[in-house]
Amino acid sequence: MIVTSIDNSLASPNFKRKPTPKEMVAYTSAINKGLKVLNKDLGIIIHNSCVPSTPHRNSGIGSLLSKASEKFFIPFLRSHCFKSIQQEPNYLRRVAEPSPYDPISTSKNIYMMPLERLASDEYDNILSREVLNNVILRKNKEKNPDRVNYDNVFNEYHNLLKSAYTSFLEKKSNNTLKTGLLSDFENFKIQKGEEIEPNALYEILTIKNQDENWKNWCEEDKYLYDLESNRSRLESLKREYADDIDFYMFKQWITEREIANTNKRNHELGIRIMADTPVAFTPTEVWLNKDLFFEDLAMGCPPDYFSKDGQRWGFPVLRHDKLFNKDGSLAKGGLFLQKRYEEIFKASPGGVRIDHVIGLIDPFVYTPSEATMNEGNSGRIYSSPYKEKFKGFTKANDKDFGVIFEKIIFPTAAKFGLNKGNIICEDLGELTPPVKRIMESLGLTGLSVIQYGCSGVDAPPKNVIMLGGHDNKSYIEYTDDFFQYKNDGFYYKTHILGSDTVIPGEDVNQYREDLRSDKKKFISASITEMFTSRAKKIQIFFTDFFGMAKTYNVPGSKKDCWTLRLPEDFERLYYSNLKCGYGVNLPEVIARAIRQKGESFSGKYQKLLKRLDKFANILKE
Repeated sequence: MIVTSIDNSLASPNFKRKPTPKEMVAYTSAINKGLKVLNKDLGIIIHNSCVPSTPHRNSGIGSLLSKASEKFFIPFLRSHCFKSIQQEPNYLRRVAEPSPYDPISTSKNIYMMPLERLASDEYDNILSREVLNNVILRKNKEKNPDRVNYDNVFNEYHNLLKSAYTSFLEKKSNNTLKTGLLSDFENFKIQKGEEIEPNALYEILTIKNQDENWKNWCEEDKYLYDLESNRSRLESLKREYADDIDFYMFKQWITEREIANTNKRNHELGIRIMADTPVAFTPTEVWLNKDLFFEDLAMGCPPDYFSKDGQRWGFPVLRHDKLFNKDGSLAKGGLFLQKRYEEIFKASPGGVRIDHVIGLIDPFVYTPSEATMNEGNSGRIYSSPYKEKFKGFTKANDKDFGVIFEKIIFPTAAKFGLNKGNIICEDLGELTPPVKRIMESLGLTGLSVIQYGCSGVDAPPKNVIMLGGHDNKSYIEYTDDFFQYKNDGFYYKTHILGSDTVIPGEDVNQYREDLRSDKKKFISASITEMFTSRAKKIQIFFTDFFGMAKTYNVPGSKKDCWTLRLPEDFERLYYSNLKCGYGVNLPEVIARAIRQKGESFSGKYQKLLKRLDKFANILKE
């Protein structure tokens, strides 16, 4: 790393102050007005685990449902005019794999549960405050407070939640449980027990078989829900593990309850949670619905610039012929997919980001049983009529390619008051002709990522523009790498960036030279580029907003991936880094974006620009 001046330890000697409460009211008003003038909506991307805590509430992992988030973090984001927070897939993580994009089931992520609420009157203090404080004390002594230790978190959560569950049962037995809690839990089990119970049994069987992959289980467990002959074993397992299943329900009940409560609070503050859903299906879903998936095919990525041999992801492939009946109504597969999106939209009032939307429209598949991918065993299953292997699945027209959106996703979103504008489609990768046509004809929102070479001038109005996401280096690290090799791409990029963000009257050639010699100016211009672009929606990954020179995830690696957290004193981090010239100085980039439009436009907003300039300077103090 060449950039060494970033102070993520919050010890910057140059930091003087953050804006006063009175200044923040005027600041928020100015930013909101500036965003309205530019016709921009601002969203942040941060996963639950990354959310900061406070010393007396630190359970080792962050949560958007926590009191620390409610009292400090969400208000901070709203004061900076963010309207949405895109979180990770809200599914249950594997114990052996912290990636939220490889969950074990679609049960809710219990590790986002705010434990401190269980040690309050709200939950009749079913979790001992003393026991919780002992855990918090240990967490506060850890050497790397800005990293999540998942092994510890999984163990601590199991023990603490088991303790809370035991207390819950004891209070229930003694008839001392707070009025409403028991009936709420019982109603939850009535409403969702049938749906959640198989997920609980899958978790139980992974322990029993010492393997998370159901394909390696004994035959009875492998086909537990498929064969009538296994019915007696299924009932036997339910009886044997009744307590474990109830404990599983208990954890899901609290998590879903807190998600609903948090959504209500966030709505009042004017901010909404967006979901992120992987194109892959969880092993539990496949185990329960084997007939809906191809046995001998898996989804991957064809050979391209990034991988000469292609990528064998191993994702299950949903059978298109199981989605709809002949009359066009939803068949078993369609109802299954509809239910999946209903749960997503219900828990995420801000909408959803669909990972690898190509896989929903025109997936690339291969035969996983063969060692390598070749012309004969891989290809686009719906658009390769010349391949014998895929003949029966060729789609005839664009209506067929877009049918999942038009008959399942859009109508399901509408049930929850959402529309296609609340759906972001991650369309990075090889866009086949059918994907391009469907994205255009249905008006789907794609991504324009600056780290992938997109310029603001290229971003369509309907797209979301961003510096980078969870699989990218922070923009500071990206800039550091970019400046190491001043090749043709570097000069081309800075040439376009200069054109996109120069203010009329400035010497554009000198401005470009400044961008090529000063990393901080290059970063600031890149941020400004999002605001001068045609794209209405802007998303900023949390490391870029706070000016952190740290990578959250490196695809294909497990070292330090998915573990980064914002520190407890996240506000000091933000304002300290702004003083050093890093992070997103919103009034500065918004003012420049307004001025970039020319005097005839900016002249109408001189009072606003004066206010923005004032706050831009305050943030540098």
